[in-house]
Amino acid sequence: MIDIKQIADDIYNKEKPKTPRDFIANFKKHQQAIESVDYNSAEDTYDTYSQLIGDYGIALAETQSYKKAIPVLDKALDLLIKNKRFAPDTLPNLAFYETLLFKRGQSYYNLDKFELAKPDFELLIKLYPDNSIYPKWINAIKNGNLIRLRNILWYCVAGAVIIENFFNNRTLMKYLILGFGVLSLISVVVLEIVFYFKKRKYGA
Repeated sequence: MIDIKQIADDIYNKEKPKTPRDFIANFKKHQQAIESVDYNSAEDTYDTYSQLIGDYGIALAETQSYKKAIPVLDKALDLLIKNKRFAPDTLPNLAFYETLLFKRGQSYYNLDKFELAKPDFELLIKLYPDNSIYPKWINAIKNGNLIRLRNILWYCVAGAVIIENFFNNRTLMKYLILGFGVLSLISVVVLEIVFYFKKRKYGA
């Protein structure tokens, strides 16, 4: 029978280095055994297993292994939410819960999956209104979407300039394409103005 406590003692051993990369290396040595644990067999086994999975997900996020981190963080949050020792309304009191939410949102953000990152940061703002960091992440997400739009508009401008050369002068299609290009260019200028005022507002 696998002793999850013994595995945890080995991974969290004070004599071993504690950088995220070291934790990941230590975890992987026992990963097969950890994954085969029946964590529902006892309350303390569930807690130890949850802690290991959560810390592994956090370590992956901190080493910028965001794609690998997300499913692990999903699992850790699910384990924490389903933990019978904690009522749903007490979860926000756990620093571990806050860290898992933040690392998942951060991972989605760094993978440019802004729409998936947004709910986590909106929840963090709701649960921890005194933390001034989380609104800045929401602002960064909004900027990320605007940057995407700006880049698309630049492609539209370039495409319009290229395509209109294939049409004879003074044709309706030529004027429509040029109009589309001008409209795209105006939109880019507006976005640049928005970025300028946002930078002034947030001191970026």
